[in-house]
Amino acid sequence: MNVFQNISSTDIRDYAKSQGWLQVAEALDDGLFVLNHPHHPRRQLVFPIDSAQPDYSDAVNIVIHKLAEIQQRTINNIVAAIEEIKDDTLRFRIVDTRNEETFIPLSYAVSALNGAKELFLSAACTVLKPQIHHPRLSRSEALELIDKSKFRHTETGSFVIKVSAPVRAMELQGRLFEDDFPFIRQTTLVINNGLNKLVSAIQADTLDALVETIKSEPNPQISSNLCKAVTNFKEEHEDFDLYVNFTWAGSVRLPANFTVHNQIKIQKDYFSRIDDVRRELKRSEEQKLEDVFMATVEHLSGDMGSDNKRSGEVILNLYKDSEVIRARIILDAEQYQKADISHMTADSYLRIKGKLHPGNQPRIFSEISSFELILPY
Repeated sequence: MNVFQNISSTDIRDYAKSQGWLQVAEALDDGLFVLNHPHHPRRQLVFPIDSAQPDYSDAVNIVIHKLAEIQQRTINNIVAAIEEIKDDTLRFRIVDTRNEETFIPLSYAVSALNGAKELFLSAACTVLKPQIHHPRLSRSEALELIDKSKFRHTETGSFVIKVSAPVRAMELQGRLFEDDFPFIRQTTLVINNGLNKLVSAIQADTLDALVETIKSEPNPQISSNLCKAVTNFKEEHEDFDLYVNFTWAGSVRLPANFTVHNQIKIQKDYFSRIDDVRRELKRSEEQKLEDVFMATVEHLSGDMGSDNKRSGEVILNLYKDSEVIRARIILDAEQYQKADISHMTADSYLRIKGKLHPGNQPRIFSEISSFELILPY
């Protein structure tokens, strides 16, 4: 397979422009992309716009070799960069500080891949609904982002897990940032900002202050889930450092008032501290007071009392922010009667205010302060 023939001419142009090359508009009339660079006045990139031209592959070959020479990078590296020009790409470089072994444990590789997945899921959930702990990472939009993401070829240089996401692959627009950035760009910005804040606070010994700030923010960008995703990269003997490198899609600008970091190093001794943040954020969320849920009845299993009225356990489906959560609740006779009516009436709901406890489903729902039956008529 001729790799150069399959590279899009517009992707080459966009990559070159992201590196400071300037397009010569007049060449378009001749069916050519021509680009000059202010720092390389004697060099020029010239290649056909139409990939069906007979000399297209040869022209692209010359251009890529020229870029590799100028940038002092390998041919494969330039080709990969061009192929990812529309993607935000994260590289998780795992460095074993003990020795120069040519392997990592398979169990660790599985954990690291899961960490990369959870990092994207937690950040996507934060863009959709900022909070310090996400009870579930199964929002449909977050799962769609995972489906759109690509596990790229691993690279040389210790062990590199490379994941990219086409920045315009989803129509959804995030609302976490003031600028109207695509959902995937906002997700990668959350990862970048969250990791940098954690590392900076550890180095400055201000981790406690950071945690208090996160808990008080109306739209926190760091969640316990993001911290847990990072700790998945922790090796059993704490001998691996982690470098996270970011490459940003050239087709979408970066925010002007937002500092991004193209490489973030998480030293092996940072993982335990990040795990402390995870525990505190999760604990704080679990201590939150009651919330309001819409619910439908899945199963009634109460007992008849001496007053000939039923009360006891009911299994509900709770609906909150596009999530469906199965929960177990203990109801008194009056509440149980409402639940029974709802169970027997199509299109009816219960509106319940109480405390939903963490754990496996069905989760415990207790401390009920309001219990209302909503009928369809």
